[in-house]
Amino acid sequence: MTTSLLLTNGYIHSVAEPYANALHIDNNVIAWLGSDETAHQMVAATASGPVETHDLDGMLVTPAFVDGFSSTPLADLDSRVGLSATAPTDRGVHYAPASENVDDAAGIFVATQDLDLLETLLAQLKPPTQLFIESTSQENFSKILDSIAKQPNTALMRCRHRVLLNHPLTDEQVSRLVELHVSVTVVPNLRDNTPVFHAPVASLIAKGVHVATGSGSWDGSVWDLLTALIEHPEQNQRISTRAAFNTVTRDGIRVLPSRIAQSQMGAGQVAVGSPGDLNVWRAEQLGVQAPDEKAAHWSTDKRAGTALLPILSSATDAPALTGVIRGGRLLSFVQER
Repeated sequence: MTTSLLLTNGYIHSVAEPYANALHIDNNVIAWLGSDETAHQMVAATASGPVETHDLDGMLVTPAFVDGFSSTPLADLDSRVGLSATAPTDRGVHYAPASENVDDAAGIFVATQDLDLLETLLAQLKPPTQLFIESTSQENFSKILDSIAKQPNTALMRCRHRVLLNHPLTDEQVSRLVELHVSVTVVPNLRDNTPVFHAPVASLIAKGVHVATGSGSWDGSVWDLLTALIEHPEQNQRISTRAAFNTVTRDGIRVLPSRIAQSQMGAGQVAVGSPGDLNVWRAEQLGVQAPDEKAAHWSTDKRAGTALLPILSSATDAPALTGVIRGGRLLSFVQER
């Protein structure tokens, strides 16, 4: 008989249930969210078998991360549950390079050096096949948009192409992304082994463009990537911790090929019916952090009704991964401080 999992006495990052501090996973999906006071009673009434219970001791539960583009495969106890990559990998979405056999891939990756193939690929493309196109300059980007614009709007809506970049964009280019139903995946440059973003992430999100964050060759904490987004070199392009977090959870799913995104609609969030793929973190401070560091709220009081996240800063340590839950199974858990 399958054992279900009950977590109590923690902070559950759930937009649907921001006051929850207990969570029950049964049959590999989240079955219930709520308070410690009602947890055992609710679980006893609904669980389909034995229940494994763990006290979170004030730790934070979040969805597992979705990496928008990575050259680093998933480890056994990885904070990421999935990634996009140009090579086949377990739990990964494979985009085959345009110059290779693409028959078994989820989509086609068009690297900068293969941009001369783009127009031919688009002309031969059968929706909903998605292209994942690399741009390394504004000039590249304009050519990419001009080529994509030659597809009929109905095809664009079904394909929902992606562009991989980390460079500035004009306001006109951002607006064209919306018109062409194209998402953006941003990957950092590494400066002194620190991730740095140059893409206008705040402008993209404000216009309604789906933005995912990829680690690229970065093999450090995903929280460090989010810190780099909220500490963007251009102050007007800084985003809130919640917006940054969305780029490696919900929007990391939304930018995937239609068939995959639709089959994983509940992923990247903590809600009843969502997959039991979660991370448990020990964080020094939780709160609601605005793009302007001076406006950050450092309280752990949930009465505002907003799901809390770690307060991130390049001057402090990233949250520590203390638990990994995949498919409803607790694979690792360290309770000690």
